[in-house]
Amino acid sequence: MSQQPRLTDADVMQYLQDHPDFFIGKDDLLADLRVPHNSGQATSLVERQLSVHRERNVELRQRLSDLLENARRNDQLFEKSRRLVLALVEAENWLAVQAALDDSLRKDFNVDAWALLHFTERNLDEPLIAIRSAETQRQIHRMFKGHRAVCGQLDPTEIALLLASPQTECRSVAAAQVRGQGNIGALVVASEDPGYYRSSMDTLFLDYIADILALRLPQIPVA
Repeated sequence: MSQQPRLTDADVMQYLQDHPDFFIGKDDLLADLRVPHNSGQATSLVERQLSVHRERNVELRQRLSDLLENARRNDQLFEKSRRLVLALVEAENWLAVQAALDDSLRKDFNVDAWALLHFTERNLDEPLIAIRSAETQRQIHRMFKGHRAVCGQLDPTEIALLLASPQTECRSVAAAQVRGQGNIGALVVASEDPGYYRSSMDTLFLDYIADILALRLPQIPVA
């Protein structure tokens, strides 16, 4: 007499996966099944399924909320960026560019400090910042370590150098090189919060504005 093959847990699991409607119409069976909780208590399979669905719904609602919040922030960033780009395009000279950046970065982006550095031998009137020293230019270039942008915590003396300031209370910084034809420099934003700008942050927005400055500045007069 041949022995019947023994069903394994894997066989049962595979069958139920292949027949997800197996329990339809079998309410008595569902009520009798028990699934232990981590606490050791047991509930019916129906109750356990409801609990799992509730947990998944909470997780899905949280994911949806996060997506909507990210979309809202992206919309706000796009609108702020659009206003700044239009102001830079409409600027008739470097002083107007400086004013547009100051208005946007301080009001829209709430930066604690910022600077647009021009690597040039020309004498520029304030608030334009000319970095005429070749050694200072090399020091700033070295901070980027061969990258287009730098972001994170730096020594206060390095942040002060990037801001062209004798000293600063800022403890984190984001900077992008401006590499235009006949115009080289850096756009720098800084925060007094050491964790505000982190090395893991994306510098796409700053790179984008730096690219616009690289194109726009050579097209317009200084003043």
